[in-house]
Amino acid sequence: MNDTETAELLVDYSRRAYDRGLVGGTGGNLSARLEDGRHMLITASGLSLKDTTPANLVNVNLDSLEYDASPGLAPSMEFHIHADIYRLRQDVGAVVHLHPPYCTAFAVKKRDIPPVTDSALKQPPIPRVPFAPSGTEELRRHAAEALKTSPGCQVLLLEMHGIVAMGADLIKAYDSADLTEEIARVAFLAEALH
Repeated sequence: MNDTETAELLVDYSRRAYDRGLVGGTGGNLSARLEDGRHMLITASGLSLKDTTPANLVNVNLDSLEYDASPGLAPSMEFHIHADIYRLRQDVGAVVHLHPPYCTAFAVKKRDIPPVTDSALKQPPIPRVPFAPSGTEELRRHAAEALKTSPGCQVLLLEMHGIVAMGADLIKAYDSADLTEEIARVAFLAEALH
C-alpha cells in the first residue's frame, strides 16, 4: 500500500471509530507505518477523529520523533507510544488507541477483560498497563514494559483510560479494537446477569 492509500485508510478508520462510538470528543488516535518503515502517519492532537483528513495527518520520524505537519498541527499526545510500538514490534503496521465504553469500564475498575466468549479464548492475553496520566513519559514506560513482557499481544488495556490495539495493518488493528470492545461488552452483560 502506498502512502496516499495509507492516509486515505487512516481517514476512513478514524471516522469509523468515531461513528461506532469507540471514541468521543477529541479523544483517541490512529497511526500507520509508512512504506519506508521509518515514518508513521498519525492523527493530529486536539482534533476529533470524525474531522480527520489527509491534510491534517502528521508524519513522524520513528527514530528522531521529529514531525512534519501543517501549520498549527502537532501529532497526538500519545505519539511516543505509537513510535515505541513500531520500534519494538516490526510485525506491527498500525496502532489504534481508543476509549470504547465497555473496555474503558474495565480499565476504570482496574480489572482484566475476562475471556468469556469462544472468540476471546482465541485471542492473545491483554496486558493491563498501570495508570499514568495521558501523554506522560510514565505512561509511555508502562506501555513499553507491557509490550516487552507480552511480546505477542494485540491489545493493551490502559488503566483509567482505554485501549491500544495493534496489527499488521490498519484493518487488523481496528478489528482487534472492535473485537475487544465486543468481548468486554459481553463480559459486562454476563456479569450483570448474576
